[in-house]
This record gives sequence, C-alpha cells and structure tokens, in this order.
Amino acid sequence: MANNFEQFARNSLQFRPSDIRLMLERVHSHVVKPRMSAEELLEVVQGLGFATVEAFGDQIGLERRTSESWARYGLSRDAAQLLLALLNYRQRLLDAMDDFEKTTQIPLDGFFENQQLP
Repeated sequence: MANNFEQFARNSLQFRPSDIRLMLERVHSHVVKPRMSAEELLEVVQGLGFATVEAFGDQIGLERRTSESWARYGLSRDAAQLLLALLNYRQRLLDAMDDFEKTTQIPLDGFFENQQLP
C-alpha cells in the first residue's frame, strides 16, 4: 500500500492537464468497454501452453488472487489486448522455429522445453 501512495505522490507532482484524458480513457477501458470473458481468457492461456489461468498466473508471477479474479471475471480490455499480442507473438515465434527446423533439422522446441519457456 505504501508503494502505491509513493507512486501516486510522484505522479501527482508530474500531473499535466492532458493526463485527464488518459485517466478517463483508463476508467472507460475498465468500466465501459467489453471485457475478455473468463472463457476467452482460458482459451488464450491454453494457447500459451497453460492448463488454467491460475497456472499461467503462477508462471508469470501474478498474485494468486489476481489470477483467480481473472479466471472468474475475465480481463479488462487493456490487459486483454496485451495478452492477445503476446499470443500473436508466440505464434509468430513458433512459425519461425518451424521454418528454422525445416532448413536446419535442429529442433528448437526441445530447447525451449528444457529451459521451461512457454
């Protein structure tokens, strides 16, 4: 809690009138814009190689209550966009690995599994 107050105080000192628009957009994103449903989120984390949202949260260092909340209520639009971008990046990486393996016959997926990388 103290860190949040410190961060708020630091940000308040640097507050500009144009920040109001950003604050309103953040509220709008969390309150008004459609959320990614819990079911859609589960599909995404399974696409990233995790069985559950909680397992995904454990791997990336989320507090358990956060991943439980996500699993039950889904994600805000902002967080969903970030997660979908990561899924897209992962797919591009898998495609690149596949292309690499076709030309070199060196399996990169085994290396990533040994390193416990999703």
